[in-house]
Amino acid sequence: MAEKNDSLSNIITIDGSYLEGGGQILRNSTALSVLLEIPIRVEKIRAGRSQGGLRPQHLTGIQLLSQLSEAKLHNGNIGATEIIFTPRTIKGGNYIADTKTAGSVCLMMQTAIPCLLFANNSSYLRLLGGTNAEFAPEIDYYSMVFQPIARRFNFNFDINLVRRGYYPKGGGEVRITVNPIDQLTAIDLTEFGQIKRFFGRAFVAGTLSKRIAYEMAEAAEKLIHKQYSKDIPIEIQVVKEPDNMAIGTATGIIVGAETTTGCILASSALGKRGVPANDVGTQATEDLLYDLSYQACVDRHLQDQLIILMALAKGHSKIRCGPLSDHTKTAIFVAELLTKVKFKVTEVSSLKTEHDQSNSTTLQASATSASNTSNSTFIVECEGLDIKIPVKEVTDGGLKKELEQAGDKLVLVDFFATWCGPCKMVAPTIEKLSSSHPNAIFLKVDVDRCQVEAQEYNISAMPTFVFFRNTKELERIRGADTQAIEATLEKYYKETLPFAGEGHSMLSTTQTNASSTMTESDRHKLEQAAQERFGNAKDQTMTTIRLRLPDIANPVNIRLSVDQTLNDIRHLICNTITLFETTPFEFIVSPATKITLEEENKTINEAKLMNAVITIKKHSF
Repeated sequence: MAEKNDSLSNIITIDGSYLEGGGQILRNSTALSVLLEIPIRVEKIRAGRSQGGLRPQHLTGIQLLSQLSEAKLHNGNIGATEIIFTPRTIKGGNYIADTKTAGSVCLMMQTAIPCLLFANNSSYLRLLGGTNAEFAPEIDYYSMVFQPIARRFNFNFDINLVRRGYYPKGGGEVRITVNPIDQLTAIDLTEFGQIKRFFGRAFVAGTLSKRIAYEMAEAAEKLIHKQYSKDIPIEIQVVKEPDNMAIGTATGIIVGAETTTGCILASSALGKRGVPANDVGTQATEDLLYDLSYQACVDRHLQDQLIILMALAKGHSKIRCGPLSDHTKTAIFVAELLTKVKFKVTEVSSLKTEHDQSNSTTLQASATSASNTSNSTFIVECEGLDIKIPVKEVTDGGLKKELEQAGDKLVLVDFFATWCGPCKMVAPTIEKLSSSHPNAIFLKVDVDRCQVEAQEYNISAMPTFVFFRNTKELERIRGADTQAIEATLEKYYKETLPFAGEGHSMLSTTQTNASSTMTESDRHKLEQAAQERFGNAKDQTMTTIRLRLPDIANPVNIRLSVDQTLNDIRHLICNTITLFETTPFEFIVSPATKITLEEENKTINEAKLMNAVITIKKHSF
């Protein structure tokens, strides 16, 4: 795999022929590009396919991402083997995407939904194309499997299936509502438990007889009963789609299982001309039983879809899988390349039973999408990036609610206008301040769209920055005076921190000192966390940063890639050391020079900090 960072334009180049060499590299790369605001070049697009280059469904998906992120898309044409994608800010709103073919709407959902979670307000998608397509998750899989697992990451989205569409006509329609969230939370899907139920849906549409659906369901139930107790309920819905709810003639089945620990796995198959209904039901069921034979908590279809969410979430996520698919390996590579998050894949002993082993030949033969037939299971884990909406834009009439929900947290509201030059100039500074002050809430209000708020708070000049706590105004600054904004923020941010104000503490002196100092155990904890987070970089130029910590005699040596940033180290410290979860700090280099927020966001190489000795200094108020 050849990838490079273009030094002239700072564009990251990605080889689209890597591993599975299909559309997934393109989808994951452009989605992460939007989320991280990183310009990318994808070359050799779909080189692993017989008909390479962009197909209509791929182009439609990229154009959708381009719309919602105001991105510049270069060479967005059918058949193109290379694109350049330069995103800006993710904007909520109403979006329509139509493949004009039977191309999968679910693959468009797969990239758009994660991006819209971090939009400035709610979004509504109207997607047209194929709802049940080959080589893609079906819409039933999204509602039965992906959606409930997504809730464990702390996000919800609503699916309204207006009409199903099948090959070759397409014409299906799905409407999605996505509300923004503050952050994704880490998940642990490693405990399989016991199977508590099997479920599914067998369907026919068009001129086909409902009897075909019954035959698929019966074949699935028969195979399940061969391997599992008849005491486990099986609920497979048999459906003939109403003519007004489907376009085209098709048949298929999805078969799933839910465990006592909340794991949900499923597999599906579509009917084909000349293939008996029994074989279709058997194929879907064998694929499911193959994953269950490993006591996998995540099926082969969900593996790669969770990688991007794990990379973006706050905290340590881990999932238990059967053999990793090439899609999953590719997703991990792209996520590591663009987010700098490091994934750890650990092979563990197989939990297959003797009965499972006796059927392994049949099951493995049917599992054509598995990348290998290893008898081991795998734990995939990472420490997430903890991506957040840096500055949330408030919709008309919503500021009061945001202030009430903030409670006693400090809130900085940026009243701006899209036509205002100084507003645009100061915006990057406000976003950086939001990253370095995690216990404050940053909001922005477009005065032209939110005239009620502009009048209520007497906004007469843009930009105006107003500080609030407990819905009460503390202070305001008119104009793009960054020094005054920073100073005022530091002034009131102190009061956000636990026990930071004046008065009598109910803690003993010993307890207070213990919570405000570092210990040797903190140093060891940080070194271990740094090794896990940064130490597995391959084929990258490495350097060592020596961190001098408060109250600790020996420095912490952090070995990391020169493409990482001091902001990456800041997040590691805040997530590892309890003291710095609430205590603001700054980086100091000799001779007593404070590293600016702008420098923190540069790579170690760009900031010329290779092998530097850096002191961490707690803010003094």
